Amino acid sequence: MSEDKVRHGSSQDILISLEHEWERRNWSNWLGCSEKELQHAVESIGADPDNVRRFLRQAR
Repeated sequence: MSEDKVRHGSSQDILISLEHEWERRNWSNWLGCSEKELQHAVESIGADPDNVRRFLRQAR
């Protein structure tokens, strides 16, 4: 039997995108920060939502 190693729907595949205004707004609302704070966090540590959430928590 072959083992399916493809992940489906994994939260690890989701990255924060700042490309569109609606994406910045949605991520800001979800993370409870301003768009400026979100952009600073992503530029500082990357687009992984868990890392950005921790970064924002530590900044407060």
